[in-house]
Amino acid sequence: MVKISRCLTVIAMGITMMLAMVGYNCNAEEGQQSRIPAGFRLASGGGPEPYTNTGWASAIIHEKSGIELVYIPAGSFTMGSPTTETDRNNDEAQHPVTIPQGFYLGKYEVTQAQWEKVTGKNPSYFQKAGASAPVENVTMDACQAFCTEAGSGLRLPLEAEWEYACRAGTTTAFHYGDSLDASMANFDGRYPSGAGKEGDCRQTTIAVGQFKPNAWGLYDMHGNVWEWCQDKFVTYPTEPVTLVQPAGPAGREKDDVADRVLRGGSWMSFAWICRSASRNWSSPDDCDRNGGLRVALSAPPVQ
Repeated sequence: MVKISRCLTVIAMGITMMLAMVGYNCNAEEGQQSRIPAGFRLASGGGPEPYTNTGWASAIIHEKSGIELVYIPAGSFTMGSPTTETDRNNDEAQHPVTIPQGFYLGKYEVTQAQWEKVTGKNPSYFQKAGASAPVENVTMDACQAFCTEAGSGLRLPLEAEWEYACRAGTTTAFHYGDSLDASMANFDGRYPSGAGKEGDCRQTTIAVGQFKPNAWGLYDMHGNVWEWCQDKFVTYPTEPVTLVQPAGPAGREKDDVADRVLRGGSWMSFAWICRSASRNWSSPDDCDRNGGLRVALSAPPVQ
């Protein structure tokens, strides 16, 4: 009887090792298996994503940096803002976008602690805001280098991925609705939007995750720091777009000085600048105390 028990234990251990090698992890509570990318582990309480039955884990943690990412399901949405949206800009022409496969996006903006863990340095202006505040004062080039050094396929999100994830199925000015005030996000609260009440301008970044997340579990998509995207800043197309996700971070040629996109607004922005559709741009070698990042990861389609 003892021999049989030992044999069964050895067999079970072998099966567990095989599942780990192919990127699976068993959720002990539910008995379900989650697909987990190499270089990551399952986040606490995680299981298979509940949206599209791909088996990819709903939330994962990057081993090297400690960054947590959540799964964003494939889908389609209308990118940009309607002409009726208050304080919209002319560069927000609406157009349909299809995201044919799911991907992961950082649950929070990359923090000062996470940046320093990977690079050994902290370039932030607001270091007194604490290790859990978002890293800022970083160029797009530095963000690409961070992703490369962190490894495991981390990259900056595409602009369409960012807006799709921010909206999380909503069509309003913000993922909260059509109003924003300082109780909902870190921005210049003296200039709220919609029915939002006038508040204070904190004049600094603050620790991530202090406000309610959107429907897909993402925090601080409005305000705190602008977030670099991988795209060049271009005029929106008028025809439908189907995204092709990059495999990892993308560098640039020395003579490529095209502006890159930033999204989300910052601690010093008025509310309307923090809208889901609002766009900003800057030179890829420019940095400021209001610009940071949120990382993404492509999830290969399940065969």
